[in-house]
Amino acid sequence: MSKYGVWMLERLVIKYCDIGGSSRGMRLFLSESLPAFQALNPQLEVEEVLRRYRHPMLVGLYRNGRSKPICVKNKAPKEILEHIAWLRNSHGRGMEYHVVRSRHLSRNPSIQGQWTGSTFASQLEAENQRRIARTALQTQF
Repeated sequence: MSKYGVWMLERLVIKYCDIGGSSRGMRLFLSESLPAFQALNPQLEVEEVLRRYRHPMLVGLYRNGRSKPICVKNKAPKEILEHIAWLRNSHGRGMEYHVVRSRHLSRNPSIQGQWTGSTFASQLEAENQRRIARTALQTQF
């Protein structure tokens, strides 16, 4: 994505294997779709790295020094193009895939149960009744 007219993705590194089955979609992408993608994005430097016996990866290197690796094992060329577009359109901040869940995380939940606003309501009610009775006795005399 461009920020103030400057594209944040500086370089795209494409790592693939020339004989592996999981790189089949990447090899098709390199031969068919990559030249058209490079023509549409002249600001982006694309580097191809041959790594034998490894799964294909895309690594986006950004101007702020961060990098985002994405594994594209067994992906079709169209899906690889979508991942590259996501890398191009992101700013280079931390990964934005985290899911917000409950704050209470535990493998062993509490035997006593989770705390709520009414956990000690019965104890507090009994204590308040004792105080009321005590003040009633004091004001009686």
